[in-house]
Amino acid sequence: MANEFRHMSPSLTLRLAMPKLLSPHLADFSRRLQSVREASSYATRRAFAEALGVAEGAYGKYERGESYPHPETLGRIRQLTGATADYLYFGDVSGLPLALYRRIQLMEG
Repeated sequence: MANEFRHMSPSLTLRLAMPKLLSPHLADFSRRLQSVREASSYATRRAFAEALGVAEGAYGKYERGESYPHPETLGRIRQLTGATADYLYFGDVSGLPLALYRRIQLMEG
């Protein structure tokens, strides 16, 4: 494997050898999404994915911070939990239902 990297620049070699790093925004999104799921009484990713109508693997990518959901999926998240896109993307709690906000606060201690 080292021979494969021999003719590459050091910075390119480092980027190929290191795991993909999450953007801070994607990491925050995934943390908030997991909190919303748990605060909405979906104990597992599988249960929430089924309720959303998406594959468990696709939903897992959202919580692991590997990708963002499609806008239609965001709409279904809103329908199931009350969580707004503004909260998930930016942490703006102003549009959250009070009960959801309180459950999230209790979970985060």
